[in-house]
Amino acid sequence: MEFKDTREVRIRNPYDVIVAGGGIAGIASAVSAARRGAKTLLLEKQVNLGGLATVGLISWYEPLCDGEGKQMVYGIGEELVRLSVRYGFENLPAAWGGRGENHHRNGRFSTLYSPNAFSLALDEYVRENGSDLLFDVLAVYPVMEGKKCLGVMTETASGREFFPAGAVVDATGEASVLHRAGMPTEEGENFLTYAMQGFGREDLLSHDPARDMLDLRRTYSLGSDLRGEGHPAEVRTFRGISSDEENRYLYEGKRRAMELLRSKDKSAFEISSLPTMPQYRKIRRLLGKVTFTGEEEGVFSPESVGRLGDFRQAGRHFELPYGTLFHPEYPNIAAAGRVISAGGDGWELARVIPVCALSGEAAGAAAALAVKRGEALSELPVKLLQETLQNAGVRLHIED
Repeated sequence: MEFKDTREVRIRNPYDVIVAGGGIAGIASAVSAARRGAKTLLLEKQVNLGGLATVGLISWYEPLCDGEGKQMVYGIGEELVRLSVRYGFENLPAAWGGRGENHHRNGRFSTLYSPNAFSLALDEYVRENGSDLLFDVLAVYPVMEGKKCLGVMTETASGREFFPAGAVVDATGEASVLHRAGMPTEEGENFLTYAMQGFGREDLLSHDPARDMLDLRRTYSLGSDLRGEGHPAEVRTFRGISSDEENRYLYEGKRRAMELLRSKDKSAFEISSLPTMPQYRKIRRLLGKVTFTGEEEGVFSPESVGRLGDFRQAGRHFELPYGTLFHPEYPNIAAAGRVISAGGDGWELARVIPVCALSGEAAGAAAALAVKRGEALSELPVKLLQETLQNAGVRLHIED
């Protein structure tokens, strides 16, 4: 059957920088670009910001420190961890600026938080920092002229709309903009994860108001842990790159949630939150100018855009090279978050909240500077980008 789409396309006002995806990386990108004076728009397909960190219920802000008392991630990454607990529950250690009211599990610069309170605060944060924001907008594909991106075609409640842009940052978590632009990418593999939150009557009756708020927020993790332990033997792993795969993932997770629900006394148990997005870890990522592999422990990078630690293990130090954020043949599309050019264990290190904020801040700044200067991302002087980030409080090198 032949099909031709004859719908009218509404052309919207142009932007210097458009960021696709309102998770942590996208928020950091949009704020960073706007702070550099770029007219910026953040597009989010959900109706709440935060991505996996909020609507995905993965509400642990992983450590910004190295586990040995040294802070690694600064800048927007630090701003966001403090914002995550400004209006809701926290267990940020007192040594890192928390109130110390709730027991912390390891003393590192990390915290659990209310995903709902954090999501609401993120709206205000983005707008106060000068970026425009649109919800319920699906970035369908980038409109290309050769290898240059002219903007983003979207689907909204108004129909099909095109947003012209000087540069685009892909912070979708699935590299959909990068992939549909023809950029080289690599697919990941995911175990089954389905986490939801709830509480029972016994939790309420036994709660001591002087004890941790965590007593009233139970997380039920159905499926695997970080290493894949708990993944059902009869279930294939997931790529997450097709509708069929995504629906298979959701079916398997929600079926197990129903099994848990049936096992409870319905008059004594309540589900307080269900995830409203698949809780994938690795879907698709860029094959960029440089690939961060996780083997660069302790290695100095002359083109570093930020330093990071390992959320799983203390004492490890890394620097993230600028070349992980772009491909040299595509002048004005940048990557941010878990879609950057990070392979092997580097992908595991790059996909967590603090490093998503780090790469997002760098990608947003680079996009804004490149548009302002009329340069390709690959032509942007790295020293200029580094100075811009350092002036914003980012630490670039392990020894800084």
